[in-house]
Amino acid sequence: MRIETLPDGFAILGDCTDEATVLAAESLIRERDDASFGLIIADPPYGNIVHEKWDRVNVDDGLFSDWMIKWTRLWADNCLDLGGAFYVWGGLGTPGFRPFLRYLSEMEQPGKFELANLITWKKKRAYGVQHNYLWTREECAYFVNGPAKKPHKFHVPLLTEKRGYAGYNAKYPAKSEFYRRSNVWTDINELFHGKKHPTEKTQRLHEVMIETHTDPGEWVIDPFAGSGVTAFAARKLGRKFMLVEQDETYFNDLVERLRVKIEPAEVK
Repeated sequence: MRIETLPDGFAILGDCTDEATVLAAESLIRERDDASFGLIIADPPYGNIVHEKWDRVNVDDGLFSDWMIKWTRLWADNCLDLGGAFYVWGGLGTPGFRPFLRYLSEMEQPGKFELANLITWKKKRAYGVQHNYLWTREECAYFVNGPAKKPHKFHVPLLTEKRGYAGYNAKYPAKSEFYRRSNVWTDINELFHGKKHPTEKTQRLHEVMIETHTDPGEWVIDPFAGSGVTAFAARKLGRKFMLVEQDETYFNDLVERLRVKIEPAEVK
């Protein structure tokens, strides 16, 4: 395990599924008097989707789902406040190997850790074969550490598109002139060029989650840091970050880029 102190946060080179790594992350954050554990964003391996070594597995979907449940509970139990948000990206898998679907049903504990929503990110680029519908989606589970109806913090996310009318009727006026974000996200494009990691997400995706569940100065945790996009989103919005990445090459790259402090107003 290696710990790097960076402007606005920390990065740990280590295995995020190992309890020692989780406890190290918890300790580093709890040393701060203003520590708040309100948001975790995880983009883990999906299992046999990309050709990178870290995504290749030789277990069935039951064992892979158990692995996901293990690290989710580790982070939720040690690094997430009651009512905190836990986002987990996933895919539908392939015939005979659907660990994310198993995980969604088996991870939930009514009243203790609930699935609040399942977000669909609609991409612009479509993939597919002649005998099926084109594939343009990716899923993200939004869990609450406790009852789903009692999140610790939820700033209503709005789109940039204006609704153009005052509301359904005079009895139920709209609370904003902008449309409220739904659980189908169609306004954020995927990355087409310049990826630092093969499964890198667009930064705006994580900005929405950070804006919704945290206030400036609070912490955002990413156990599968990859390119470090969560940290750049957190920094842009004036939050602090805790990253964990086990691949030393990706880790060294994200640390080098995060050492350069860019003020939020300068970020393009």
